[in-house]
Amino acid sequence: MNCDKELVLVYLEEDNIARAYFRVRPLLTISGDAQEEAVRLWPDHGCLRIVPDRNEQHTFKERMRAIGPYCMMNLTNVPPEANKIRTNKNYHPDHGECNQYILYSDTVYPLPEHTFFQVLDGKADDFASLAPQAITPLFFIREDGALHGPVRKDTPEQPSAAEGTVEPLYSIACPDGQTRLILCRETPVEQIEAPVNPQADEPLPIGKPLQILDASRDFEETLKDIAQPLSQSANLLHEAPRQEAPQPRPAPTGGLTGTPLYRAPLRTSVPQPKNKLQEVVSSQWRIARNEPPADPLPAGAAMNNVVNPVETACNSLRAAWQLPESRAQLVDFLFSLDGMRAHLEPAAGAAGTTPLQKVLLSRLQDLEAERLTALVQLDKAKSDVDTFRRQTIARLSEKAKAESDALAKTAAGLEERIDALKLQLNTLTEQRDSLLRTVDELTHQALPEALAKALTDAAMTAPVHGIPLRMTSVAGTKTAANELLNRVQSASEACGVEMTRNACAALLLLLAVSPRVGLSAPSTAAASTWFKNVVHALGWQSGYAVQVSTEQVPLAATRPADGTPHLLVSTLPTYAPMSGVTRLFLSKTIPNSAAFEMDPWPIYPLSITAFVPAVEADGSPVSASSLIALLDAPALSDAEFHTALDPILAVAAPLSGSAMLEMRRLIAAAAPLMEGGLPAAIDWALQMWVLPSARGDARIARALKPLVQEYPLTFARL
Repeated sequence: MNCDKELVLVYLEEDNIARAYFRVRPLLTISGDAQEEAVRLWPDHGCLRIVPDRNEQHTFKERMRAIGPYCMMNLTNVPPEANKIRTNKNYHPDHGECNQYILYSDTVYPLPEHTFFQVLDGKADDFASLAPQAITPLFFIREDGALHGPVRKDTPEQPSAAEGTVEPLYSIACPDGQTRLILCRETPVEQIEAPVNPQADEPLPIGKPLQILDASRDFEETLKDIAQPLSQSANLLHEAPRQEAPQPRPAPTGGLTGTPLYRAPLRTSVPQPKNKLQEVVSSQWRIARNEPPADPLPAGAAMNNVVNPVETACNSLRAAWQLPESRAQLVDFLFSLDGMRAHLEPAAGAAGTTPLQKVLLSRLQDLEAERLTALVQLDKAKSDVDTFRRQTIARLSEKAKAESDALAKTAAGLEERIDALKLQLNTLTEQRDSLLRTVDELTHQALPEALAKALTDAAMTAPVHGIPLRMTSVAGTKTAANELLNRVQSASEACGVEMTRNACAALLLLLAVSPRVGLSAPSTAAASTWFKNVVHALGWQSGYAVQVSTEQVPLAATRPADGTPHLLVSTLPTYAPMSGVTRLFLSKTIPNSAAFEMDPWPIYPLSITAFVPAVEADGSPVSASSLIALLDAPALSDAEFHTALDPILAVAAPLSGSAMLEMRRLIAAAAPLMEGGLPAAIDWALQMWVLPSARGDARIARALKPLVQEYPLTFARL
């Protein structure tokens, strides 16, 4: 995953609303699905914790919440030394921070209208109804294998058929449980809001001479432009130049600032003319034409103009060269003159160029031509490689999609078979329970002891002394924590009992962590009816029984895989442990029993005082493993536990070792589930384990009161 070269489609989530903590989960790049690689790069969850950039300390929370769940991570224009991905110094899985790396918020943006496009299956005429389902600003509609679009999500219009494209399509499993089809189009890096960098000077191509003069102007015009006076803004100093000769020099005129000017100590000779005879003739001709003769002339002497033959030849040559059809004849005539070739060959090359240098320059020009040819071929090869790569990726994507579809169909068929087997198992379980109830009635009421012995000899059932209470577990389904909490809360509201989310979490965690749970309420009958309504809402009625007499004998059947839990509500003060059965005690005198004094169990407080109707709305069965999954949370460290609870436990009645372990596991699991985090979890643990032992002892209650002021529920119950 080339984060610094490709845009990344990410999933933004606020995993801790109380503290406004955000993180992103990389999903997709132009190269393919990035989720597995993200888990390898950034364990434990393949996510990056977002920290606010220094420029948005006050707008970070609002901007993150306004971006939406699907957004973009852009590191393409960030220099490597900026180091936008760093190690998280606050990484501590035991404290709930399980993201090992951080990402600065100035690299997270809303999805742009390029690179990523969702593909929705449907009809092109239904573009308006399909638009709300899209997660990208622009999306395509696939109808009978043909793509239509792109369609703008905010202002959808009737799409036309999309142009033929070989862009890859990826099927992405999103964190919200849905699988989405994403089309990716490669976007040039320079179009992704790249900063404007200064262009470096291009080097002079090999073999090409440097042109610094204007070829359209002659020598005299160029010399006139160069011979300009010194600018008054030159950086010269206000001081006179040094004197090399003893004679004084005139002081400089005008204000000069900057570096002083010197006379060069090196004496240079006047360059000799290349053709002395031509120089002498030209100078004498100018003198004779423009100046009067120095000596007196005799009277009547004729004055005639002397025509310069070189000037006449140059003017004629220039006029003849203006006619294109005469150039070849003119060149042939010049070459036919004696000694002309000897003058032209040295002038054709640079001054001081040797024959070897001419040969090397010719070879260098040939090498430059070969280099340019190789560059053209290299560009074509790169284009061919890119085309081949795209075609290969497209073929592999189609093959992977076909295999994925086949596996999905196979998985769907297996899921259907599993559901059918579960229904069959539940039906057979009900038939077995019906037969066992019939056998129990016959064994207890009608048949003599001989029939019971015959049944025993036939290995059908064992004789039961007393009235059997059979609890039968049925196959259940794995349910998420939020759905469990919603079911308990909805069932309570349906029968008129107000339950907070934290209270529902405490009840479910008690059933998962402790085999013994006490239910304390002003009205035992109302509490029993409320709990039965909750049992029916969770689909646990087949494994639920109520024991009110010592003649009733609880019998728990073998629990199948992913079976529902066994729950026994008892009003008896005695405690008989049973493997695989959670016993709930409904009594106001639980703390007075000998079993409770030896090994205290948690007592769940209920403030139900009004009549509770029976609303036995049966829900789908929830497996016992769903309860156990609630305990999958980072363990509470020794430092946190002892710092928070040692002052309170020092004055409270001592708890048993098993009770202390159960309380510690509940606090660790409740901290991420409850609103308020760790303090709320400790508050519930104190009122379920510590307060029952302190009731009736005024000295302990007085000692606890100043220590639990920061725990409102416990303080109120004291």
